[in-house]
Amino acid sequence: MAGTENFDAVIVGGGHNGLVAGFYLARAGLRTVVLERREIVGGCCVTEEFAPGYRASSGAYVLSMLRDAIWKDMRLVERGVVVDPAGPSLNLFADGTRLELSDDLEASRAAVAALSEADAEALGKFEADLAALAELVMPLIDTTAPDLRLRRLADLPGLLKLGGLAARRRALVDEALFLFSTSVSQYLSERFENEYVKAAIGWHAINDSVGGPSTPGTAYVLLHDHAAEDTEDGGVRAWGFVRGGMGVVTEAMAAAAREAGAEVRTNAEAESILVEDGRAVGVVLAGGGEVRAPLILSNADPKKTFLGLVPDGELPREFTAAVREYRCEGTSIKINLAVDKLPVATGMPSDGVQPYQRGIMEVNQPLAEMDRAQAEARAGRPGRDPHIELCVPTVHDPSLAPPGHHVVTIDVNSQPYTLAEGSWDELREEAADRAIDQLEGFFPGLKESILHREVLTPLDLERRLGITGGHALHGEMSFDQLFTLRPVRGWADYRTPIAGLYLCGAGTHPGGGVTGANGRNAARETLRDRNKYSKRLRSHLFNNSSVR
Repeated sequence: MAGTENFDAVIVGGGHNGLVAGFYLARAGLRTVVLERREIVGGCCVTEEFAPGYRASSGAYVLSMLRDAIWKDMRLVERGVVVDPAGPSLNLFADGTRLELSDDLEASRAAVAALSEADAEALGKFEADLAALAELVMPLIDTTAPDLRLRRLADLPGLLKLGGLAARRRALVDEALFLFSTSVSQYLSERFENEYVKAAIGWHAINDSVGGPSTPGTAYVLLHDHAAEDTEDGGVRAWGFVRGGMGVVTEAMAAAAREAGAEVRTNAEAESILVEDGRAVGVVLAGGGEVRAPLILSNADPKKTFLGLVPDGELPREFTAAVREYRCEGTSIKINLAVDKLPVATGMPSDGVQPYQRGIMEVNQPLAEMDRAQAEARAGRPGRDPHIELCVPTVHDPSLAPPGHHVVTIDVNSQPYTLAEGSWDELREEAADRAIDQLEGFFPGLKESILHREVLTPLDLERRLGITGGHALHGEMSFDQLFTLRPVRGWADYRTPIAGLYLCGAGTHPGGGVTGANGRNAARETLRDRNKYSKRLRSHLFNNSSVR
């Protein structure tokens, strides 16, 4: 659309955080527009047909941690978002060892006891300790990370809240600091003895990271399963599969934003952010035309925003250097399979859908082997025999495939965005073949059941979803890229060095995951600034009129 249009606020990117931010700004009375470059909204939360009659979630494929306030404010349950709780996690090892873990602590203890009585005894305390740490850390999700240098008076309440939280739970502070700074290997080795048990609990450490389980700062991922909220309105907050795929969530969010008064546009790619006299004033569209507003929120990742959309020379050199060093390279290949029968693990029952097929299956290996595969990835080589995760969303929602058929979603770890040799366009199918061959050893008959497949390397994910490096979380979530340090130190409050420009995506606190907290928090800070500006403007006009 050529020409110039004017709004109160522009959101660049229609991912879930952008839609959440747009909803809250519109609800506050701002004339808001959300610009999405693709033909569908959703960003990394979309459902797409990858073969005739087969639909899958191209990015995120399970829902968890979406904030309770967002469920309620956007009325997602009433809009038809239904989440089926995921089943147990079945860990499969090359020597035939199996370990099934679930939310049922006694069932998990029994499964662990078959490998180690001591670890079965330790499991309860381990879960209780993590739950206590989650109560210390998780309230911070819905707050703005304060500037510890206290450059603005507005940072004081956040610092006081942080101090009060630490004071009330001061017995846990040391343990929390240790959890966030140590490795998964060390943290688990202090508590468990069996390598299979440690691997089944600690494999999360290599998700969306180039680090291995022995890398310092990876233990925090253990909090992942303890971050859900308890609610009473029917919305599942634990891990679960969305009926219709993840795109149903963002479609409902878009409907809520429109109902609140926002305009949500697709096929509207932002080419650059307009900056005049050090202030963001609008967005130039790739198809021509400008959309101007005093408030610009970018749901793009930090590198895309600051190194791609903001014109050269508009940012401080030190800030730009920090963004360049921000780690944002994905390490996984996504494969969606259309199959004519349900995959069955070796030696498991095949009469009907089994509990493990309703959950997530992990083709796993000891932590030392994960370290080896991750080291290969850091060297630019796809990891050999990597950890692979798979799930079958059609056991929860058969409508995603033709009758009697299924969709299998696969996540292959230790596959680096930057290759030492060759390109992903050349190696894509070869890497997928290796992964399928590896899975065949655990799910006999899988290969012959495949009718269609879609392979998305980190490069493909970057191209399709617009995420730098194919990193679904908009950057690694290591301790030096979290809370007051995300995306870079000194700029963790959603504001940027350019007045009127804000970040609202997963490259901000609290990081990746479908929480919606980033968008909600960013909208809150944007509205605070706008209200202060409006008060100053009203005061200026009033004072001037009084003089006259």
